[in-house]
Amino acid sequence: MNTPRSPAERHARISEIAHSIWESEGRPAGQETRHWLMAEKLVQAEERHASQRDNGKKKEKK
Repeated sequence: MNTPRSPAERHARISEIAHSIWESEGRPAGQETRHWLMAEKLVQAEERHASQRDNGKKKEKK
């Protein structure tokens, strides 16, 4: 089972993804907020997926 991320770990993951998005778009200026929001959505999706996966494993054990 995965443990939930701490706020610091979550922030670091969002930052890492936002940076990757920025680089993949050719490092445009002035897009920090858009990149951050995109990264937050991706991290939320990762967390939902992990939660669903963990919940599925718990049900299988019963």
